[in-house]
Amino acid sequence: MSLVSVIVPMYNAENFISATLGSILQERDIPLEVVVVNDGCTDASVAKVKAFEDERVRVIDGPCQGFAAATNAGLAEARGEIVMRGDADDLYPPKRIAQQVKWLTTHPELGAVSGSFATIDAKGNLVAKLSCGQYAEEITEELRNGITRNHFCTFAVRTEVWKATGGNRPWLDSASDVDLQLRVGELCRVWYVPDILYYYRLHDASVTHRQGNVEREFFESVAREFQQQRLTQGSDDLQRGCPPTPPQSDGQSVKKAGEHVQGMLIGSAWREHQAGHKRQALAMGMRSVIAQPINLTAWRSLLALAVKPAGRRRIQ
Repeated sequence: MSLVSVIVPMYNAENFISATLGSILQERDIPLEVVVVNDGCTDASVAKVKAFEDERVRVIDGPCQGFAAATNAGLAEARGEIVMRGDADDLYPPKRIAQQVKWLTTHPELGAVSGSFATIDAKGNLVAKLSCGQYAEEITEELRNGITRNHFCTFAVRTEVWKATGGNRPWLDSASDVDLQLRVGELCRVWYVPDILYYYRLHDASVTHRQGNVEREFFESVAREFQQQRLTQGSDDLQRGCPPTPPQSDGQSVKKAGEHVQGMLIGSAWREHQAGHKRQALAMGMRSVIAQPINLTAWRSLLALAVKPAGRRRIQ
C-alpha cells in the first residue's frame, strides 16, 4: 500500500499540469501515488500526464460533474494511509509531503495537519504569501466554530478521516472545500504549521475567477450555517434534502485574475514598506502597475511607496 495518495482533479489544464505533477513527484523519500482524475478533458492534459511515464502516477476517468465529484472519485481509488489534494494548476513546494507525513506519524492523536499558502500568477511568479498564522498550533476549536484560515489543499488527512466525512459535497460548489475543512474538524484534531505548503495559481480559467462574488459568498456562508445546524440539530439542511436556493449568477461580479493579482501585489508592497524593505516594496509596486497598467490606484500606490519613508504605517 502506498503511504500517501495525492488526488489531482483535472479539467483542461494542459498549460499547467506538467508543472503541477513535477512539483508533486519531486518527493522521493516517501512512498507515493498520484491519482489524476480526468474529468472530461478535451485538450492535451491527459497526454501530458502520460508523458511522465512515472509508475507513481495513474489516470482514472472522473464523473464529469465538477472538481468536487472528481475529488470524490479520486478518494475512492486512493490506496494511501494519508491523502492530500493538489489542483491541476497549482504547485507543491519541495519537502511538503515528507514534512506532513512526519508530523502525522509522530503525532498519532492528530487526524490532519495543514499549513499556510501563497499565491502565484499564471507564469508561476510569486504574488503574495498569505498570512494564515505565525505560530504552530491546534486549530480544531476554530474549525468547530466555523473559522477557516487556509486552503484545503494545504491539508494532509488520514484516509479514514477523509472517507468518514463522506467527501466533498458538490452542491456547495466552490465552498465544498470550506465545508470539508469544517467537517474534518468535527471528526478529528487538526494541527496548523506556519510553513508555506501550497502555491495557489491565479488565472482567469480558475474556479475563483469563473464564479461571481455573490455566489461564492453565498456558498461559503451556507457552509458555515450548515455546520451550526449539525452541531445544534444533528444534521444540516443539505443532509435533510432541503438546502436553500442559490442566487442566480449576474455574470457581472466576477473578478478577473489580473485585478486579483494586482490587489494582492499592492498589499504585499505595503507590507514590505511597513517592514522597512523599501527596495522590495518598490519592486512589488512596479509589478502591481504592470499587472493592470490602466488602473490609476496602482500608480498612486507606487508613487506613495516611492516618496514615503519606509517603516512607517501607510496613511489611509
